[in-house]
Amino acid sequence: MKRIFILFCIATLLTAACSSGELYGQGVPKDIPKVQVKDVLLKPSLQGQIVALEGIVVTQCASNGCWFFLNDSTGQLFIDLAPKGFAIPPRTKKIARVFGMVQQKEGSAQLVAYGVEIQ
Repeated sequence: MKRIFILFCIATLLTAACSSGELYGQGVPKDIPKVQVKDVLLKPSLQGQIVALEGIVVTQCASNGCWFFLNDSTGQLFIDLAPKGFAIPPRTKKIARVFGMVQQKEGSAQLVAYGVEIQ
């Protein structure tokens, strides 16, 4: 039993050490399908789907970090953090991984984020 506990502790420490970024909200699970911004903008089939994106934080809410624009090599997308009740500190020009649900708001696609990892 003691050996199992020690192995569990080592595994936990290794997992924490491998997490290379700051986590906000629920973090970003590894098993979420990764898409590009152009996919979110051009594929109506992604509406209501849970996806992951990675890109650069180009603009961010200055007052409380409740939203940002994510830019990858294919486009730019509004990421809304407020509906899930979390925010991120100023991280403009940092790489962000984000997961959440694709939604339409005022005729534009956006992602309501469940979690963010800043690298």
